[in-house]
Parts: sequence; structure tokens; C-alpha cells
Amino acid sequence: MAKWHFAAVTALGLMVGAGSAVGWMRQGMAPVGDGWMGSKVTGSVDADAWTRARVALSGLLALNRSQAIYLVRNTDDAGQRLRDTCKYRVSGGAMPGRWWSVTAYAADNYLPQNDDGALSFDATRVHPDAAGQWQAIVASHKPAGAVWLSTRRAGNYDLTLRLYNPTPAAQADFGVIPLPRVERIDCDKGQGA
Repeated sequence: MAKWHFAAVTALGLMVGAGSAVGWMRQGMAPVGDGWMGSKVTGSVDADAWTRARVALSGLLALNRSQAIYLVRNTDDAGQRLRDTCKYRVSGGAMPGRWWSVTAYAADNYLPQNDDGALSFDATRVHPDAAGQWQAIVASHKPAGAVWLSTRRAGNYDLTLRLYNPTPAAQADFGVIPLPRVERIDCDKGQGA
């Protein structure tokens, strides 16, 4: 009887532990605002075991907060899942850091498998207007005359904003970062526009 209880408790403990690990590795990020998620402990000595495991498995989000802030989102401004059958306008203003980029990652945490040569855009590619505002198009096909991030073959995907050498204020409070908007422009016909 005691062996049966021990085996049952051990099995239950393993299931609960594995379930919590999967749950934390899939989440690990907290809402920052406007659909973006971030973690203040990623890359720091304060990171918990699950955060370290997520970083080790995905290879993403590895630098400490003084070197880079990583923010991720998988929905547009209306709360709809980002998908390669839709076209989006990503727009924003000056970022509190030395350099920044936005990259698309497919559901498997890898870059979309295409050869378009446009899997990200950064501070050097956008052209701010007189008010310091910039925009880029995120879509599966290249639009004429726009900065473009290709999502061809991405399926449902995430956007990752990397802010390198962020200001001390941004490191202390992600709320001071002027987060880019992600507006859906349209979707391919028959794809649940």
C-alpha cells in the first residue's frame, strides 16, 4: 500500500512539475502595454529557473536589461492574432535607446522560412517625418515604396522589438517606452478579414 502511494505521489509531482514548467516557459512575460509583453528579469541574475529554461530553449532574449530590452506581441491593436494572411502598419516614434529593431518570428520561434531578405526593420531603415514618427509595413508581399518586413510563410507569428542600450529610465520602467502601434490594414480574401 505504501509503495502504491509513493508511486502515485511521485507521478503526480512529476506531472505538476512538468505542467508548471511548460506553462512558465510559454508565458514568462508580463503585459507592458498596448499588446506588448516583456520581462524585467530576462537576462538578469534575478531570472527564475523557468525564465532561464525559456531563454535556453528558444535562444531569444538572452542579453541583460542594460544591453537590450525585448518586447514581444502576437496581436494587432484590435487584439486579433498576427497572421501572414494580413497586412499591418507598424508605427511609432523615437525610442529610448541607442538602436532598435522589429523582427517577425513564426510560431516555432524561428524566422519565417522565406528568402525575401526582409525579416526585420530597424532604426536605420525607417524614415521619421518632421514630427519624428515612422512607419513600416508588415506583410507577406512587398508593398511599393514602403519599409517592409516580410511575413511570407510565417503563419501565426510574433513581433519582437529589441531596444539596444536602453536609457536608464527605460530599464527601470518599461512604461516610459513609446510602444509601436500595430494596425491591421487588410487581409487576403477568404482568410477571415
